[in-house]
Amino acid sequence: MSQNRGSTIIEIRDLWYTYPGRMEPTLKGIDLKIKEGEFVLLTGPTGCGKSTLLKTLNGIIPHESEGIFSGSIKISGIETVDSGQMELSKKAGLVFQSPDDQIFSTTVEDEVAFGPENLCMKREEIDKKVDDALKMVGMSGHRLDSTNSLSGGQKQRVCIASMLAMMPEILAMDEPVSQMDPAGTQEILNTVRELNRKQNITILLVEHRLHEIAPFADRVVIMDSGKIILDQPASKAFENLEVFHRLGLRVPEPVELCHTLGIKASPFSVEETFPLLNTGNFKEKIGDYPASPGRKEKTSSPGWSAENNEPLVSVRDLWSGYDKSRMVLKGINLEIHRGERVAVMGTNGSGKSTLLLNLAAMLRPYKGSVKIFGEDTKTKNPYSFAGRIGFVFQNPDLMLFCDSTEEEAKFGPARLKLDNIEERAKISLEAMSILNLRKDLPQSLSRGQRLRTAVASILSIDPILVLLDEPTTGQDRVNIEQMMDYFKTRGSTLVFCTHDIEIAMLYATRILVMNEGQIIADGRGRDVIKDIDILRKASLTQPPVVEIASYLGIDAFSITELVDGLIHRNPEIRIAEGIKC
Repeated sequence: MSQNRGSTIIEIRDLWYTYPGRMEPTLKGIDLKIKEGEFVLLTGPTGCGKSTLLKTLNGIIPHESEGIFSGSIKISGIETVDSGQMELSKKAGLVFQSPDDQIFSTTVEDEVAFGPENLCMKREEIDKKVDDALKMVGMSGHRLDSTNSLSGGQKQRVCIASMLAMMPEILAMDEPVSQMDPAGTQEILNTVRELNRKQNITILLVEHRLHEIAPFADRVVIMDSGKIILDQPASKAFENLEVFHRLGLRVPEPVELCHTLGIKASPFSVEETFPLLNTGNFKEKIGDYPASPGRKEKTSSPGWSAENNEPLVSVRDLWSGYDKSRMVLKGINLEIHRGERVAVMGTNGSGKSTLLLNLAAMLRPYKGSVKIFGEDTKTKNPYSFAGRIGFVFQNPDLMLFCDSTEEEAKFGPARLKLDNIEERAKISLEAMSILNLRKDLPQSLSRGQRLRTAVASILSIDPILVLLDEPTTGQDRVNIEQMMDYFKTRGSTLVFCTHDIEIAMLYATRILVMNEGQIIADGRGRDVIKDIDILRKASLTQPPVVEIASYLGIDAFSITELVDGLIHRNPEIRIAEGIKC
């Protein structure tokens, strides 16, 4: 945690903001003070106003945004409404939620150099800042690469580097690691923490993945419906689990486990959890543990049988890429059967998105074949699959162009001349919990809401094969579960890329793990998650509850299973013998 706490660097008083075309304010009377050198985690359900709040810090709102703005925001004592954005950009750097909204240069080098160049630095100083920034985010080897050739996670690293090259007093980051693999996430967060500690840079970071950010934060601020409803030190915030549960926020598994067992502590790591399992509170509570914990847990079961079931998708020796001299996929072999829900996981740049584009017939193989519904994509027009394949890009904004979410949901059925267009749109919007936003302009919504709008736009055509690229980005737990439950209940054939191993475990009947353009594992989640070598190669990590269970010698993949295993054993003996702290 940050050691040097200075004076107030961010002071927000009675802040209100309403987007153009919307009746209800997105921000409603926000009051917030942040001291120099603090590391603040800002979280809350999708659409609560987090991203909007961050955009007020460097003057994007109100200087570049229409709408109704009132209240006061001071950055280092400077009133933002009275300051130019060039001056504010020296004080507060903003990493956008979507890297594609931020990157505009053709090369990595030019993107990172843009800020220092605008500050009129000398060429030698600019080169050094670019070198240093790229080194900090692990992108030194990509300096001359085209930004269009990067994966989503790599683009996020470049966006962070472009801010680090400016070295602002405040670093405001909107889900900056949402598209990164777990190993990359930890690498970047360690870098941010070092800057916070050693350079005394103030960090305000928005994230739903609390288990990854909480260990680094000094404070946790929770928003709901445009208001701040909780603001506490990180060590105290998770004592209010009912607030997190009510808002559908995922609590770190060690915290959830201790809460379930009646242990009054909020450990963020596996190492902090082990000693707590040997306390008197735990031993007393274990016998009274109820059958159902406060949080609903699910286990996934296969939705298909390979016997008597021809593959819906058949991939043979697939080589594919965006340049013949640089293949992304290298000899992929794969079959997907009707009713399967397949999670595709792996390190950034391993070829996950490229695989999905091939399954959507948007890319054609350089070598090998992809057959969908028995039809070879090399010989078929991609449009021939319209209506049968539903694809959602990693960046949902590439798909949204209508004036309302309702029109987005109607567009596909109308183009395909399907029946019951109104009913189709209503059902799909309702399934994604955005029916109340049906008249809203998609561009005015949060990223999570825009993503669900994009998903609704393909659900309305009722596709046979659904392909989703990072569908959990920008989503709180409730919305993720509602989306995935919808596909599970309908028995949809679903292939989705994700770095969220917990969601993959809960909903996928099968997990593919990719590394350097190849599939290195393909099997049930329970089998894949046990293989430490495979996880390491793919920059993945075991969920904390699985790691804790393995140390205890219990075969468990959820909090429910772990506690059930403890109940049916002698916990005193197992914990005393099984853990070395």
